Amino acid sequence: MGKLGTHQLQAQVLYEVEPSVAKADEKRKEKIANAKKINGYRIFIGFSNKKSIAQELLTKADEKFGSTFGAQIIFDEPNFKVYIGTFTTQAEADAALVEIRKEFPTARKLKMLIPNPNYTETVESAPSKP
Repeated sequence: MGKLGTHQLQAQVLYEVEPSVAKADEKRKEKIANAKKINGYRIFIGFSNKKSIAQELLTKADEKFGSTFGAQIIFDEPNFKVYIGTFTTQAEADAALVEIRKEFPTARKLKMLIPNPNYTETVESAPSKP
């Protein structure tokens, strides 16, 4: 039997996009970039309706993970909820959850609005008075 030859095929796909669709997509991207909050993840570790108890949990979380992920209390009436980190992707949150569960076994990942890490607030200065 003879040796069969191999051929390499290459293809290129070009998308033709209506100008109105391209403009709408650019506006969507700009809106996301300028948003103060975006969809993301936090790791929830506990809550209490007493701020002092939530503060104790926050202190423990901050000691363990403050330098890597950060920790915070968010008041969601009537409870003070303690979270670790803000993550823009599910993969980042999942990786952090593995570490966090070593200290807080009941921790869970929650999808929620988080501060947009790409948002920078531009404050226009007021005109100076002569």
